[in-house]
Amino acid sequence: MDDQAPKPLESTCIMLSKAFPAGIGDEEYYPLLALLYEHMTDRNLAEVIVLVAGKDRSVALNDVHRSVTTNRPGKEEVDLVKEKITPFGYETWLNEE
Repeated sequence: MDDQAPKPLESTCIMLSKAFPAGIGDEEYYPLLALLYEHMTDRNLAEVIVLVAGKDRSVALNDVHRSVTTNRPGKEEVDLVKEKITPFGYETWLNEE
């Protein structure tokens, strides 16, 4: 999985693979997308979801859009996901160029 990631997406894939070793649960999926949406392009975020969660590209892109429109999670849900990925390098990831 991580070896398939394009170099610019590699650190994101590694972070998420470590934070969600058993996969991204349904209750965490849209909050995670909403959290990362602020920091990534739609297509790059969708590509990460393809690589990490095994979703189809078109489904992943639609889910990215839903995460900030019809399926927008609450702040509490997003904060819980943020807490989950922070030990796996979220703050460092935010500061990457």
